[in-house]
Amino acid sequence: MTVKLKIGISIGVVMVVMSIIIYFVILPTVNDIKSISDAVFNERLDLEKKYLRGQLLKETIENFEKIEPEKEKLTSIFIIEGEELEFITLLEKIAETYNLTQTLKLNTPDKSTNVEYYTLSSQVSVNGEFIDVLKYLESLEQSNFYFNISSLALDTLSQGEVTANFKGNIFVAPAIDKTEEAENIE
Repeated sequence: MTVKLKIGISIGVVMVVMSIIIYFVILPTVNDIKSISDAVFNERLDLEKKYLRGQLLKETIENFEKIEPEKEKLTSIFIIEGEELEFITLLEKIAETYNLTQTLKLNTPDKSTNVEYYTLSSQVSVNGEFIDVLKYLESLEQSNFYFNISSLALDTLSQGEVTANFKGNIFVAPAIDKTEEAENIE
């Protein structure tokens, strides 16, 4: 064998060994590094999402704690189911205070929607002096109940006498069962 042939065979063997090393060692290692890099990137994205959700949850809890004292104020505007008479009595007292005659009509409530409260539509007609009618409306506005007036019409009867007809909605919350309330506290 000649030296050229030995060099050619040596170079060929080295090339085959390098090809085997590249194919069986380096390429799988590069693929593993890429897959690990992708996994690390995906894990980082997942951790960022969890961090943002945690921050949002923390902010939500803080906001809830801020409005918790206002819950009682908000629920006080509702008429508790079965205690509608209290609202009617309030309207009668206000009308009596200002020497007004009043006609009140409460419609049947629509309980078909599955919500925590329902509305009770009503129509009120008040007759009396204009100033007294305005005071009646002001007293109604300042009451603890939320009466959402959707329409108001004033008609003149005689000198200084008016009739105020208004329609609106009263918000009614279902009565809370005391055993259910105790379970919520626990």
